[in-house]
Amino acid sequence: MVTREEFEARQHDSLADVLNYTAGVVSQPNGYSRVADDYRLRGFDIGPRTGGVLRDGMKMQSTQFEGGQEPYGLERVEVLKGASSVLYGQLAPGGLINTVSKRPTLEPLHQVNLEYGNYQRRQFSTDHSGALDDEGRFSYRLTALWRDSGTQFDAIDDDKQYIAPALTWQIDDDTRLTLLASHQRTQTTLTPPIRYDLTTYSASPGYKVPYGLFPGEPDYDDYDGTLQTFGYLLERRLSDQLQLRHAARYFESRADYDYITLNSSRVTGANLNNLTRAYNSREDVATGWTTDSSLQWDLEAGRWQHTLLGGVDYYRKTYDSHRFSGNAPTLDLANPVYGNLPQVNRSIDRGSDLHSHQLGLYLQEQAKFDEHWVAVLGLRHDWANNSILTYRDESRTGTRDSKSTGRVGLVYLADNGLAPYISYSQSFLPAAGTGADGQAFQPTEGEQYEIGLRYQPPGRDIMLSAALYQLTQSNVLSSVPGSDFDEQTGKERSTGFELEAKAQLTPLLAMSASYAYTDAHVIADNDKQLEGSRIEGTPYHSASLWLDYRLAALGLHKVTVGSGVRYNGTTHTLPSISDRKIPAYALFDARITYELDEHWQLSARAQNLTNERYLYCANSCRYGDERNLVGSVSYNW
Repeated sequence: MVTREEFEARQHDSLADVLNYTAGVVSQPNGYSRVADDYRLRGFDIGPRTGGVLRDGMKMQSTQFEGGQEPYGLERVEVLKGASSVLYGQLAPGGLINTVSKRPTLEPLHQVNLEYGNYQRRQFSTDHSGALDDEGRFSYRLTALWRDSGTQFDAIDDDKQYIAPALTWQIDDDTRLTLLASHQRTQTTLTPPIRYDLTTYSASPGYKVPYGLFPGEPDYDDYDGTLQTFGYLLERRLSDQLQLRHAARYFESRADYDYITLNSSRVTGANLNNLTRAYNSREDVATGWTTDSSLQWDLEAGRWQHTLLGGVDYYRKTYDSHRFSGNAPTLDLANPVYGNLPQVNRSIDRGSDLHSHQLGLYLQEQAKFDEHWVAVLGLRHDWANNSILTYRDESRTGTRDSKSTGRVGLVYLADNGLAPYISYSQSFLPAAGTGADGQAFQPTEGEQYEIGLRYQPPGRDIMLSAALYQLTQSNVLSSVPGSDFDEQTGKERSTGFELEAKAQLTPLLAMSASYAYTDAHVIADNDKQLEGSRIEGTPYHSASLWLDYRLAALGLHKVTVGSGVRYNGTTHTLPSISDRKIPAYALFDARITYELDEHWQLSARAQNLTNERYLYCANSCRYGDERNLVGSVSYNW
């Protein structure tokens, strides 16, 4: 879990930045950092296509590109690793990321922040909360942010507007209703993904796309997207032992974007200097409705304590996407000249209209014996339906899936703070498309075995954890040689080891550290050459360290210095073979804060302090962000 205190210590700009110091997480492997929350966890994709990023425990993502979640509107971020379908339905086996919205508080809270940075960055943010009446029955929260910023590319802006009002009504001593809403607008440009052979790291012949060159068209590429949500959370204590929770949310996203993509890895011309490109023009509208209702029964019987949770959740999504594409003028990499804009042909719509439904029933029992032994058993059954209308040929396809999943775990809580545990869990994710026989594909299935140890000594602000796991995903689509069809004969496996530590080492020094070893490979595929190959975008080794130190020993009681390093080991891109090995890199971050008094605070921060040049790739590649410097002033009252 990443807390609000850690947010403030590192001052993150994106959800990807928030998770950079979490073991087992690879942030933004495909490089859509400004328009999508895209991640790999324990070797598996949990990005927009899998629904792996939740908000307040419910499905949030409606499209692949909807602007990402604004971290200033979050209270904390929870990372649940491994197969997790029992409580959350259809998911990839790697796990999920749950973001928790800021909620109203009874205590007054007021904050105003101003920021200025390189690339002409200007940002204003404000957060206000408190009671609306003397009895404390009504409380509110209002969070807002405005940013006008450039990036390392002259053609790409990083502009955002965000506002999130919230209201809590304490109806009586046993009943509370919270209303949550948000509006977000993101204006930027998609960075064209680059095939590995076109990067400067490849030894293939021909000109390359150099670091710092924008391979799109500045006067064509544009992204304008909005995301709006409205929901509520009702909590009702029916008795001393029984509690009802009911939550619902409606969300709607709209995105209009034009962008250039690169045609595979082709360069033409006598000197292989002409970059072949394609244009894309898209209009996406998505809506969704999600609900979750549960009853929790707490029961004590002698030396046993039981917590029984049962519920039903429902998720409905529509995604209407109109897509137009075609060939765009080439770009001379030897002498790049922009302005030769593509002529968009809108006669052929390559988009589709998706309607998706998921209904799930779940039951979980947590039993504690003698305050030491804790056992968890969970069961769930889901029904998932998908219908897709393809505009180009007016064809309609659909799938109807149902799946039962479960999990079981056991932990021992020792008096000295040690907590060894063992667990098994399952997941499923519907697969789109049909095989050669015309039958719809079965869902992909995941299962995880994990053993680990947590240590939190009594009276100490220290949390240490170690985990050893094996994750397997089956029914993976695999191409049939010599045909245009896929079969579900593929299987992927991730075996790994993770260490995490968070500690207040002294009254002046705090530490957060992590290490992950991830061995993620293809273990079965119709193409035997791929068997044994690494899953793209996943390093064997990754590690991070962050330290915060208050300089009281030097007489600077009001100054806090923070610094961190993030290491990402070698990875591979598609196809995962030896000549597509992506070099390892280490990035340094830093922050300094000066508290003028109880109200005013000055700070400065740097990401990629040494301006390291690096490349990250999954199925495509993107050059990493250059050094980012930001200064800020905050006023709290």
